[in-house]
Amino acid sequence: MTESIEFDHPEHFTVGTVGPKGHRTFFLQAGHAGRLVTLKIEKPQVGALAEYVAGLLADLPGPPERMPLVRTDLIDPVEPVFVVGALGVAWEEADQRLLLVAEELVDDDEEPGSRVPANARFRISRARAGAFVEHARSIVAAGRPPCRVCGRPADLQGVLCVACAN
Repeated sequence: MTESIEFDHPEHFTVGTVGPKGHRTFFLQAGHAGRLVTLKIEKPQVGALAEYVAGLLADLPGPPERMPLVRTDLIDPVEPVFVVGALGVAWEEADQRLLLVAEELVDDDEEPGSRVPANARFRISRARAGAFVEHARSIVAAGRPPCRVCGRPADLQGVLCVACAN
């Protein structure tokens, strides 16, 4: 079992990619006080997380906080401790923090209940959450353009996707 991870106020919290367009691998990364944790995550999860957090932040009372410039690139080494299966998000009113919980993907071949999946919990400020949304949206948008027919990623020249081209 991978140990579970908790960051109450990470100094570093970002999403990034490794590899060329069409073959990028996405990572969620947090760091604090010399400790760095990287999780492998899928592009649709990044997009959905950014949109959900943006909606949650928009519903909060008061003006949004601005985050001072923060490092948004991945820090080496980019070695994931686990692959993200499920994500959960909540607003902690008492602390004025966004709680993000990432749960480890469990292999379907494993016997149910044979092990407890690890999880990572990140509590981030409203300002850091807003900065994360902006950066995550830009990372997702930097990928291959969508197919004009089905919306799935087209090839690098913008030609129809493999499914629609046949």
